[in-house]
Amino acid sequence: MFLKNCWYVASQASELGRVLMQRWIIGQPVVLFRSESGQPVAMEDRCPHRRAALSKGRLVGDTVQCGYHGMRFDCSGACVAIPGEEQIPPALKARVYPVVQKWHWVWIWMGDPALADEALIPDLRHNDMPGWTVTGGVLTVNANYQLLTDNLLDLTHETFVHAKTIGNAAVAETPMESKIVGNEVHVQRVMRNTPPPPLFKRVRNLTGNIDRWQIIRFQPPSSISIDARGYPTGTEDPEKGLRWFSINSITPINETSCNYYWTITRCFAQDDAQITDLIHNQILATFMEDVDVLEAQQQMIETDAPNRGEISIRADFGSVAARRINQRLIHKEAQGNARKQGAVPSPEELVKAT
Repeated sequence: MFLKNCWYVASQASELGRVLMQRWIIGQPVVLFRSESGQPVAMEDRCPHRRAALSKGRLVGDTVQCGYHGMRFDCSGACVAIPGEEQIPPALKARVYPVVQKWHWVWIWMGDPALADEALIPDLRHNDMPGWTVTGGVLTVNANYQLLTDNLLDLTHETFVHAKTIGNAAVAETPMESKIVGNEVHVQRVMRNTPPPPLFKRVRNLTGNIDRWQIIRFQPPSSISIDARGYPTGTEDPEKGLRWFSINSITPINETSCNYYWTITRCFAQDDAQITDLIHNQILATFMEDVDVLEAQQQMIETDAPNRGEISIRADFGSVAARRINQRLIHKEAQGNARKQGAVPSPEELVKAT
């Protein structure tokens, strides 16, 4: 159902502190906090004693005290105190997940901790790159996470959903170029000599036509960066045009909801707080238009006949490719888990058997 041996965003770095915070991630409850030294910590949000929610307890130094029976668990998950008892059963231990703070966010590995490699965190470097100014947030969306990746890999909808901010006719009228690179999907749309959309006009006072780029990169399972550029036609002058990255990572809560982490990071007018506020508010309004569409779409899917298929068109190449990559990775992971449990023979065992 979900890929486990991968990194998901668990929280914004700025929202994680010395308060217990609950997140549901791929159907599992997680409690998050920072240690006294500032390091992010993530535990399964179920006390191993009677499965009470640890997030309903409190922090005592670097331990989580269960709010039900008062047991305390350190940052490794080990129980270090039981009220009224000296002997602690060795098995009384909470599961702890690998976590890393990177690219403005805190990432969590929900699968086999032995496979948690920081190098596998999606490359979203523009969130922390010097010379770029970032703003962003998180939205809870009552829709399957793949509906959001579909939305971001085909920006044709900007013409019809976002006409007040980043959309105009040129987006829908210009064909896309798409390709698969390993486990990534790359989509590009270049619009030449076209009117700027409303937000571009407001941010950079653009009056004449522009050349506009949308360069999209999907990294599994659900991270998408969009390199968006707009310059006066025939130029690429950063003093007259704009360039920003829309950085997006979607974390499934369950099959029908997700947390949508987003940032806009730009390399112009870096110290202009008014520009930052304008971009933040307008992009947030844009994403809320997406939420309205996607939540309604989710309802239509849930109430439709389960065996009714979809009909794809050329513009769906990127979203279909991303779904297939995730399906392949999930299947490969499931096969590996089955082999570990002895349910499926390895390729070597099959050769010996023949």
